[in-house]
Amino acid sequence: MIARNALLAVLLTLMMTPWSVIQAKTYDVLEMPAVPSDLASTSLIFSIGKYFDRYYAVGQYGHILYSDDGENWTQAEVPVRSSLLDITFATPEKGWAVGHEGVILHSSDGGKTWVKQFDGLRYGQEGKAYYEELVAQDPNEELYPFLVDEMDFAISQGADKPLFRVYFHDENRGHALGAYGMILQTMDGGKNWQHVLHNMENDSFYHIFDATPLPEDGKFFISGEAGLFMIGDINEQVAVQTESVPWEGSFFTTIAAADGGIITGGLRGRMFITNDEGVSWQAVEKPPTSSIVDSARLPNGNLVAVGIAGEVLLSTDNGMNFSRLPINTGGRIYAVAEGPEGTLLFGGPSGISKYAIPQ
Repeated sequence: MIARNALLAVLLTLMMTPWSVIQAKTYDVLEMPAVPSDLASTSLIFSIGKYFDRYYAVGQYGHILYSDDGENWTQAEVPVRSSLLDITFATPEKGWAVGHEGVILHSSDGGKTWVKQFDGLRYGQEGKAYYEELVAQDPNEELYPFLVDEMDFAISQGADKPLFRVYFHDENRGHALGAYGMILQTMDGGKNWQHVLHNMENDSFYHIFDATPLPEDGKFFISGEAGLFMIGDINEQVAVQTESVPWEGSFFTTIAAADGGIITGGLRGRMFITNDEGVSWQAVEKPPTSSIVDSARLPNGNLVAVGIAGEVLLSTDNGMNFSRLPINTGGRIYAVAEGPEGTLLFGGPSGISKYAIPQ
């Protein structure tokens, strides 16, 4: 399968961490807590964001950091050393983080302490049992035996697949999405994570990189590898591909504008916008950049997007046009978020940095 080889270069560039070469098949990182470090805020950061009145960042070695002012950061108590790739909060207290080894973490105290809800070792085991049950219920459905084989393959590989994105519609309903089409759903705040791969229009098991909410309750827009775009519905437990694809490259970030448009960015700096949920697309007007890896919507409705080489772009017209901001980040960027008082927060190889938005 092309996808299983083609994305390796992308993941190594964007997501993989140095420790990945020593993981082998032991996965000790799932059983070892993150080590407290004064250097955590200056170490590799993969995702950063503001949820309610607190800032959060996640990175290598199980680092989760939180701050009430975007300036002073505290390291959370985390039960794993897996590198973490995304974080979200549905309420000021309840949050989730995901990352390598298929790990899903949960906090119920505003991000100060975390517990493990799920990991990649369970992914194959529970998936196999679930799809074997579906085979018994409907022996004539050809998809189910195929998915049993896929789960057998996942078991043989161990917890080697990362989850890239976690998104919650409310404090109970959420998704975790990742490599090789991994998609898990919960309806009870993560007490149980259910396989829904059989209801996804992703037969090639393309990697899923991002998801953003749509106006209708429970619906969300999914972007991924090789031009994969889907409209998901957590209530119906399905995701169907959009009617058209603007470009068959990988898209790493997707964001909703204030007017309801969806903007997506990815390889080679390509960015596109749709105002009809993927029926039609228009190329975004922007300067040349490296691959677009993250984006954020500011309180005033302006949009920010970042290139992996350090470019920072701003849109003041709901994503139709982006211009480059005169911000010199000094190197690679993996993440961007709203900062305090007219600033932006960035995450990258050198940790967390803050820059004022030029006026």
